Amino acid sequence: MILLASEGSAAERVLKTIGDIGIKYGLKLLAAVAVIVVGLWLTKLAVKLLERSKWFGKIDRDARAFVKSAIKIALTVMVIVTAIAIMGVPMASIVAVIASCGVAIGLALQGSLSNFAGGLMLVLFKPFRVGDYIQANGQEGTVEEIGVFSTKLITVDNRQVVMPNAGLSNSVLVNATHFDERRVDIFFRVDPDADSDAVVSALRLAAEAQAKRDPVKPVETRLDSYGESFVKYHVKVWCKTSDYWELYYSLAEDCKRALQENGIRFSVQQVEMRK
Repeated sequence: MILLASEGSAAERVLKTIGDIGIKYGLKLLAAVAVIVVGLWLTKLAVKLLERSKWFGKIDRDARAFVKSAIKIALTVMVIVTAIAIMGVPMASIVAVIASCGVAIGLALQGSLSNFAGGLMLVLFKPFRVGDYIQANGQEGTVEEIGVFSTKLITVDNRQVVMPNAGLSNSVLVNATHFDERRVDIFFRVDPDADSDAVVSALRLAAEAQAKRDPVKPVETRLDSYGESFVKYHVKVWCKTSDYWELYYSLAEDCKRALQENGIRFSVQQVEMRK
């Protein structure tokens, strides 16, 4: 009887201990989960309110996506750290673990950290802005968004290109719309027997008649170079950047027509065959 009584009391103590632990840590677990759920919801709400605020509207348009993403990441990290602290883990221990794992995290996230640093450099030094047309790393398009880790481009045929910021900040980049004006350059290969003065005159008249050209800057038409069966002429016309492609196609068509109307033949490539 004494043995049964002692076994019963031991079982009761074990169950009581398990119950106490369950109550103690179960409540903390529920509280941590609640903090995560509510915190992430509040983070999402805060980001939406931030986008609608006057302060956010005053931020440079190129930096808005970067700032929004950075704030969202920071708030999410705060929510997770708070949930861990509610579980009973001391903040000093959390800081120590993060510090001890810093090297490993840095190596694992080396690419992401490089992209983050690249995005920061793009926002600070502004080699391009949202809305600019750029060419880099074999891709080109209009900048849609400069994010924390990547930049989004929209191509002329309406495709989205996502480019890592690290590559953009460390590569040769061409910004075709950085300045308000651009120069249209077109080359024409004509018959070497054609009169040079007649070719230059025909091209100049066609170029000066362009409605989209800059009337202040003069048109340039020059003999550029020679080939085996052609003479190449260069036409240079300045215009607003927004009118570049419209002027380009109009100039190409009108110059071709002007040469034909003046009886100037284009060069035909000749192939020499030997036995």
